[in-house]
Amino acid sequence: MLLEAEFVMRAEDELELPQFTGYISRGILLNLIRQVDPSSSQSLHESNVAKPYSVTPLYFRSKRRTELGYILDPSSPLSFKIRFLNEKHANELLRTFEKRRTIMIRDKTLRIDSVRVRAESYEALMESASPAVKLYFEFLTPTRFAALGREKEYLFPEQKKVFGGLLELWNRFSGLPLGETDAKAYMEWLGSSSWVSSYILRTELKDTSKGRIIGFTGKVAYNFDGDERWQRTTSCLAAFANFSNVGKGRTSGFGVVRTEIKCGQEKDEKERVTQRTEQQSRGP
Repeated sequence: MLLEAEFVMRAEDELELPQFTGYISRGILLNLIRQVDPSSSQSLHESNVAKPYSVTPLYFRSKRRTELGYILDPSSPLSFKIRFLNEKHANELLRTFEKRRTIMIRDKTLRIDSVRVRAESYEALMESASPAVKLYFEFLTPTRFAALGREKEYLFPEQKKVFGGLLELWNRFSGLPLGETDAKAYMEWLGSSSWVSSYILRTELKDTSKGRIIGFTGKVAYNFDGDERWQRTTSCLAAFANFSNVGKGRTSGFGVVRTEIKCGQEKDEKERVTQRTEQQSRGP
């Protein structure tokens, strides 16, 4: 089961926040889990293990900028999202609200106004997936991928980086893994039958408590030919990406994406407009 919880909160006073707040969102999550089950919180801290969650940074209105970040405007709400890739930790989080309705960030108290919950099953994602002929990814927060070792980074959303990473997470947490032979065949198909058809990207540098981190944000369009089974698989993984984030640091608010899928016989609207325009310019 996949679950997304969006927290909407209000601060009691002004609060200084850093330039990038994904680490604060992750800290809130781990603290909430620790209140219910300290052993679970510890397991979510383990290094070199794929984590069953992702977060977004904090979204808020600022009163002004500071040298290190921003001053939160307490008259406006603050929100962020936690996504779980398994049911166990989702249930643990929801149980915390039986005990309290506030969250602490440093020494400041934030009142939880509401928690909006959205759930989806892995089975439903598979059943609703149509063959993708075109996919649009919008990378909302800085995104990067590992390359040539853990300390090297790859700053372009190449298909195998994006969908290969999503497939690894799917196989680990869905309970519906793609077998080794099929996974190899899928990756070969990506290499031969998919391509980036357009992109508008920019790099962003963020100062964080972990040091300076660089990633890319923006929009990418992918096109796919051939095997309908793998087109469905890709469509499913794209829907999954809205819960999992992509790339390095996805559990700290990096790699947050929004996806749109063009499927089956559906032609891209821009292409239809272009064709009509060309026909009109040529005349009958």
